[in-house]
Formats: sequence, structure tokens, C-alpha cells
Amino acid sequence: MADIYIYNGKITPEFKSEAISEYNRYKSDREPILSRIRDNERYFQRLYNRSAGEIEGRFSPRTPLIFSCIENAASNASESYPSANILERDPNGTKAAEALSKILPVQLEMCGFRSVYDKNALGKIKYGTAAYGVFYNDITGNIDVRSVDMFDIFVDTHLEDIQDSRFLFISAAVDNDVLKERYPDYEKLFTGDAVVETSTDSYTLTNRSVVLDCYYKKPGGAVHMMKLCKDAIIAATEDMEGYDNGLYDHGKYPIVFDVMFPIENCPYGFGYLDIGKATQIHINKVEGAITENILINSKQRYFSKRNGGINTKEFTDVSNAVVHVDGDISSNIGVIQSSPMNQYSLSFLTTLVEYLKEILGNRDFQQGGTAGGVTAASAIQILRETGEKRSRKMANDTYKAYKKIVYMSIELIRQFYDDPRIFRIRDEDGRKAFIEFSNRELKTAEWTKDGELVSRPIEFDIEVVPQVENPYTAEMQNQLILSLWKGGFFSEQNFKQAMVAMKNMSFKMKQQLMNDFQNMLDNKTAEQAQMPQQNGNGAKPIDPQAAKSNADAGLAPANGKGAVAEGDELVPIDITASGVGGGMNV
Repeated sequence: MADIYIYNGKITPEFKSEAISEYNRYKSDREPILSRIRDNERYFQRLYNRSAGEIEGRFSPRTPLIFSCIENAASNASESYPSANILERDPNGTKAAEALSKILPVQLEMCGFRSVYDKNALGKIKYGTAAYGVFYNDITGNIDVRSVDMFDIFVDTHLEDIQDSRFLFISAAVDNDVLKERYPDYEKLFTGDAVVETSTDSYTLTNRSVVLDCYYKKPGGAVHMMKLCKDAIIAATEDMEGYDNGLYDHGKYPIVFDVMFPIENCPYGFGYLDIGKATQIHINKVEGAITENILINSKQRYFSKRNGGINTKEFTDVSNAVVHVDGDISSNIGVIQSSPMNQYSLSFLTTLVEYLKEILGNRDFQQGGTAGGVTAASAIQILRETGEKRSRKMANDTYKAYKKIVYMSIELIRQFYDDPRIFRIRDEDGRKAFIEFSNRELKTAEWTKDGELVSRPIEFDIEVVPQVENPYTAEMQNQLILSLWKGGFFSEQNFKQAMVAMKNMSFKMKQQLMNDFQNMLDNKTAEQAQMPQQNGNGAKPIDPQAAKSNADAGLAPANGKGAVAEGDELVPIDITASGVGGGMNV
């Protein structure tokens, strides 16, 4: 590409050549893995993607049992959607940790993380690997968490951790007009004909060009990125101002792999289709043989000699009362004897189905079905929880990936959120609130031994809290609260014991329940304190009309509470370590 332009940046030709050589090696090494993914996806689609003519023709059953197992596992993963509880490592980070715990769910919701999570959960279960990309979008100024197609990632396949790879490449087919507008000096490179690979096929886009984002780590730990198009460099962070410490200060590649069943010394894994496809194929064959035998035995068939004097058209038409024949037919026609399927073949099909459920961890009671007389809801739930060890392990592995996503998100906030931003959250009472936050809150000032005031970044730990969402768990929580209430747990006499007990319990909306309990007792105490003043001291009762006039005038009412509508009480939220700043509720 020397005849198109000359690159004069900091990246040497030798380094660019090394990067391109490694890209070609990564591409070659990952081909067996992607070939397996393609084969699995094509087989998976054949389970449901058939025309009516194919189904009604020669019977070739494709019972989608494995489809049901995969969807059930994906539903379990969706029910275990994670949330992050940010914990401070020292007292100076308490306020910032509390704020981040409220802000991060909003930040992830803004970039549609729920749909990304569900998509990747299904891909992880089917193929064994799913990839998340955690980027800072310099156009919108927000954090983007996206699902990245495995066919667009090129990394060293001989290392378990992608962070240890010498390079990491992400390919994208970008519209030529967009590239020409953003990189006008290199418009002759953008001639289109981008070849795009998918899980089922590859195709060419004439109006797009393939751009490679090449991430690499410098010896000092900084992560830089250069953009390549047709082996030519069109942009590089090393040539840009403000990137002396690399593209991202956290020093990580912006990709997180979530693996189902790991492969030794490889960042990729394998999934349900890999371990269940062979059994599903055997089930289809046995079911096809059984069905064909049933169809054969469901209709009487005959042998007939050619020119045997039998009108076969009349004979096969059951509506004819008379069939014409010529001569003696006793030796010209005979009944075809067929043997029904033996019981062993039928039981073998049942065995294969149960075997598939067993190896994929999709037993009947995990879907609400039971056998052996088990009917109690609690017993069914115990069986389900006992049998979901694999689901919990899969969720725990996903939570490890989620921790990395949250960590990168916090570090991107620390690096790029210089200006204060407003986030809509829910306060401890579940009411709508707004909070102001910037990366200033992620630093604390401290004095050194030499008497110098320096800024130190606040460090955090991340605790993943599963948000188990299903009707049974919701009903169990409701019944728990009702049982505690009826038993006198929430009484004034048991206040201290109840608060200690709830702090050590784990259920959804626990904090809101504790706050409501506290507010209920505070209101009761305030009412009791006002009664002697109104009755014993001759205090003048509150005039409703006067209270309304005061409220209209912007004055506090006689009962001492703010003149705001219910649900709109202003409660300041202090989020800074120094006690300065905060947000407001509405």
C-alpha cells in the first residue's frame, strides 16, 4: 500500500509485520474451533428449520429434545441475572462504593446489558464460549457493553487467559462512506468487498471494508490499539495526544470470555451441542425406525403377481364393494406379514431420552414435572435445587466474567467521566432519586510523610448478587414476611432482635423492609410524643385550612414535615468521602 500513502507514525514496519503475522497464525489456529461451532449451529437450525414438504415426505424425525434442554438452561441463566455490590477497601471509599452500587445497574441498563446477557447466555450454552466487549464510546461519551461475535475475534488459542495473548484483534465490516468521512487521507483503501464469516456461512459485502482493531500490550503494561485496513495502518493511539498511558488505563484487553466447559490451555470452551448432539442423532434414528414400523403395521399390505387377473386399482380402493378378477386368484395374491416392534426397542428409546436429559442436566423436576408420587411444592423445589448444581456452577462462572465487566466499567468511569453526570436511581426506600457523580469521587486526597498533599485512587472489591427471578422465589419471600409478621417478629418489643436477625438474612428488598420497619416505629414514637402536648398542655390542634395556606405560601406545615407531595420528599444523598456534594431525590 506504499503507493497509496506513507505512514509516518511511531509504529515501526517490523512491529506491524509482526502483528499481521500473528493475526494470520491466530486465524489459522482457531479454524478447528470455528468449524465445530459452524457444524453445531447448522445442526441446531435443522432441528426447527424445515419446510412442510420435508416433514410430510420420507419420515426423518428430528425431535428437538436438545433444543428444549438448551432453552431450559438459558431460562435458568436469565433468572439468575447478576447485580453488583461495590465494597470499599478502606473507609475513605464508603460513599463512593455506595454510589457506584446504585449507578452501575443504571449504566448497564443504558447500554442494554440485559439483552446482551441473555444473548451471550444462550451462545455460551450452545457453543461453549461467549464474548463481551467493554468499550468507551467517544461519540456518545458512554460505556458500551456489547456482545462480540466469536467469528470477529482473533486471539492466541494456546493460552487460557486472553489477557496473556501478545495481540488481540477484532474485525468489523464498516461502511465505506463512514470510513472515508472519518479517515479521508486513506479513502483509496476503502474499496469494499468485505468478506464476513458467520456461524452458518460466509458472504461478501460490496459496500463495506474490513477494519481490524489490533490491541497490544507494551512492556510497561499499557494497552494500545491500531486500526488496520488491508495491512495498512489508518490510525494508532500511540500517535494521538492523551494516550501516553495507553487506550485504557486499566491495562486490559476490552474483551471478556465467558466459558461453559473449558478446554485445557485454550481460552475457548465447548457447550451442550458438543456433548448432546451424538445422543440426539441416535434418538432421531431410533424414533424414525419405530415410527416407520408403526406405519408399516398400521396398514395391511399384499403381494400380487403381474398379470394375475386382479384389478389392483379396485382392490386398493376401499370404497369399492366389488373387485373384478379373472380366473383363480388363490395363488396370485398373498398377505405381506410384518413383525411389530418389540418392547426392547421402545424401552431403548426411553432410555436414550433419559440419558440425554441426564448428560445435559435437564431432569423432569427441574421443569416442574415429577414422578414417584412427589406432589408437594416444597419437595419439588428441594429436588430442583438439588439437581441444579450444574446450573449454579454455570451461573458462578458467568458471575466471574460479570465481575471483570464491572471492574472495567468502574475503571472507564474513573478514566473518562471527568464532568459530573446525573443518574436516575432508586433510594433505600425504593423511591425515584437522582444522583450526581464524576470520577472526582473515585479519588481521595491524603498527606504524604513529606507533607505533600497527593491524590490516590480509591480501590474497590466487587460482590456479585444474583437476582433470582421466578414466581416460586417471589412467593417464598412473600410467605416469609407474612409468617414473620404474624409471629410478632415486627413488634416494638422485638425491634432490636428483629434488626439483628434481618441483617443476617438474605432475601430481595431486605433493606427496604428494614427501613420501613424503622420508619413505622419512628412515626409511632412521634405520634405518642405529640399526644400529651395536644391533650394535656392545651396545645391548639392543627387547622387543616391553615396548613393548606402555609403549604401554598411555601411554609412548613404545623406538623414539621416538608410541604411536598407524597413520594416526592427531598432527601439529600451524600456520596463524597469528604461529605461535600451529593444528589437529590424527587
